Amino acid sequence: MPRYLIISDIDGTLTANHHDVTPKTAAAIAAAVASGASFYVATGRMHALAQVVAKQFEPEASIIASNGAVYDFSGERVHHVLGQGALTAVETVTDQLGLNALYFSDDTVYYTGKVPPAIEAAARKFAPSSVSIDVVALPSVDDLLAHAPAITNGIIFGPHDSEALAKGKAALEAQDVLHVSASEHTNLELIPKHIDKATAVKELQTLTGIGPEQTIAFGDGLNDLGMLKAAGISVAMENAVPQVKQTARYMTDANVDDGVANFLNDFFEK
Repeated sequence: MPRYLIISDIDGTLTANHHDVTPKTAAAIAAAVASGASFYVATGRMHALAQVVAKQFEPEASIIASNGAVYDFSGERVHHVLGQGALTAVETVTDQLGLNALYFSDDTVYYTGKVPPAIEAAARKFAPSSVSIDVVALPSVDDLLAHAPAITNGIIFGPHDSEALAKGKAALEAQDVLHVSASEHTNLELIPKHIDKATAVKELQTLTGIGPEQTIAFGDGLNDLGMLKAAGISVAMENAVPQVKQTARYMTDANVDDGVANFLNDFFEK
């Protein structure tokens, strides 16, 4: 049997509630790994929050975090960072549009100013109470820039302001200092320039010697598009956005119906 590289988004794909993997999904992944496959979770989350899901698999899954800006391989962790130019651009645009940005290292959240309660609640849904994440309020943009060497990615939440999000996306793309995507219609994902989940997937294909034709990728959101295009066996969830369904070669059941497990069980059975 050929070796496979299996990569799955987390929210809206691998889990139904952002945190917990069902026994059926865990068993399907374990069976694939026992047959020689390598398994990665691929997420926009910071590394510490990706571990919450990865640790539910035995053997433990590897991690692509921060939308491809961070990934693990052979005991090492690779980092790409947003950089001072991108951070300055985001702070300028969000200030002009009345939006709020959160920035992430592997285990710390940074922000400037005051984050509204609704934004804080939106961010915390990804962090179970069992995980302690440092949240650091910075008094100025200069203080934020001092942490630039550690900041891999960020997010702008706009749960009630889609017009401002659209303007923010256009303004940031025009400056061409970072990559802007989205995991949901309520946010903008801030990623280092020329980086997305596909970057990590392609680098891992080279490192493992497992080509696209043996790469299986699952996703549901816009920030999964590059990853799906890098995989020869690309799978959209039934709950995926239309663009993902149009891009993927296959479709499986929704995340709440163990779609990842159902596809893998059928695929390896055949």
